[in-house]
Amino acid sequence: MKIKYLQGSASYGAFPRISMNRGRISRLLRTGRFSALVALVGLGLLFTASGAKAAGCAIPYKTGAAPSIPFVSPHGDDQQEGENFFGPASIMGLWHLNYTAETESGAPIFPPVPFPFLESLKTWHSDGTEFENAFLPPTGGNICFGVWKDLGDGNVKLHHIGLMFDSAGQISNIFTVDEKDTVAPNDKTYSGTFDFKLWSPSFAAVGVGSPIAEVTGKTAGTRITVD
Repeated sequence: MKIKYLQGSASYGAFPRISMNRGRISRLLRTGRFSALVALVGLGLLFTASGAKAAGCAIPYKTGAAPSIPFVSPHGDDQQEGENFFGPASIMGLWHLNYTAETESGAPIFPPVPFPFLESLKTWHSDGTEFENAFLPPTGGNICFGVWKDLGDGNVKLHHIGLMFDSAGQISNIFTVDEKDTVAPNDKTYSGTFDFKLWSPSFAAVGVGSPIAEVTGKTAGTRITVD
C-alpha cells in the first residue's frame, strides 16, 4: 500500500490518500488493518479540528472592549425553510443577542462609534414580559427586565429597564432600552434597533428631561433551542 499526502485546508492540514489494488484491499479488510487505518485518520482529523480554535464563555470585559464570547453567531440564514416552516414567526423563547452601537450623545462615557455595545442572553415570555442577562459583572447592571407587545407580522416593541450599582452597593444609575425588532421568516433570527438611555438613580427622573447619555444602534439575535 502506498500513502500519498494531499495538502488540505488550514483547519485540517495534510491527510493521506490511499492507493492500492483490489486484491490488497480485500486482504486488509479481512485482517482488520484497513478499519484501524480509517479510525486513526478520523481521529487525527477530529483532534486537529477541535484544537484549531478556542473560545471563551462569559468572560467579563471592560467598558468599550468587545466581548469575546462568540459561542453562536448572530447572523443566520434568513430564508424561509419551506416544508419545515409553519405559521407566523414568534419572538417568544431564548435568544443570544448582540447590540452594535451606531450613534451616541450626552456624557462622553462610551468609546467612539461604531462599537460592540453589549452581548447577552435574552428571554421573551408569552405574557408580554422579557428578561435579560448581559455578559457583564453584576455591578454593570447585568440583570434587567422589560415589557413588550406584538405589532404583528413578526414585529415587536420592547421597553426595558435595569439598575447599575456603585462599589458600596448603592444604585448609581438607572437605564432604559427601547427596541423595535423583527423576527426572520425562518423563526431562527431577529434584527432591529435599540435606544439605550442612562438616567440618574431616581425613578422619578426616568423619562424626564434629557438622559445623562444615550446610545442607539442595531440588534441581532439568534434563537437557542432545546435540540
